[in-house]
Amino acid sequence: MAQQRPRASRRRSRQAHRRGSRLSRIDWQLWLSVFKPLAFAAVLLLVGFSGWRSYHWLMLPTTLPLLHVEVKGNLLRVDPKVLEEKIRHSVTSGFFSTDLAAVKQRLLAIPWVYDVSLRRVWPDRLEVAIEEQQPIARWGDEGLLNRYGEVFKASLDSRSIVLPVISGGKGREHELIQAFVSADEVLNPLDLRLIELREDPRGDQRLLLSSGVELALGRQQHEARLSRFAAAYRRTLAQVIDRISVLDLRYANGFSVRWRHERSKFTKTSDGRV
Repeated sequence: MAQQRPRASRRRSRQAHRRGSRLSRIDWQLWLSVFKPLAFAAVLLLVGFSGWRSYHWLMLPTTLPLLHVEVKGNLLRVDPKVLEEKIRHSVTSGFFSTDLAAVKQRLLAIPWVYDVSLRRVWPDRLEVAIEEQQPIARWGDEGLLNRYGEVFKASLDSRSIVLPVISGGKGREHELIQAFVSADEVLNPLDLRLIELREDPRGDQRLLLSSGVELALGRQQHEARLSRFAAAYRRTLAQVIDRISVLDLRYANGFSVRWRHERSKFTKTSDGRV
């Protein structure tokens, strides 16, 4: 009996130890299941706070200030003093904090500036590429036309550059540029310089040559009528063009001629006789 008691005591002790170990493992697992999400959330908060602090520091105007501005582009009409002043008042922040979109909008407001592209160059430089407007014609009395058929406002010294005049209804800019180019391709080989194209509200088109001769094209068949004029010009009209005031090409098989200083009209047939 005495030997059985110690054995029973040792057995109870081992069982108690195993129960304690199991309880300890359960407590540790429970603690880990609670701690892991809390630790992960704490890490996220720390990273987020560090990122916010870093962003706030980078966006300070005094952080990495832009010290050099390089302007690129073939600038013929943009006023360099106006451009320099705009850049100086626009680029006042740091490498990361400078609002490039706002800078671009300010530079686009400068006369003769068509497009602007900006690029940051590490660590303290800003590249400014300027594309100037390229006028190809005057748009009536309202402004100038660029090669894209867009109207823009800018002062132009007529003594330094002579541009043809195109006029018509709003929204017709692109089509009338194409009409001008097509007409010029016919007239230029004849040594006739086209200086004006006008379209009235009804769609009637008239061309004015540098010699003062006016060509009435009407609303349709412009290419065919100009081709007919070119053929007649090569045959006989070249000899009397300096005496002509108006050529009305709106006839089906010919055109009429109004002579300078005369009111009468003489109908001309398609065979080139006057």
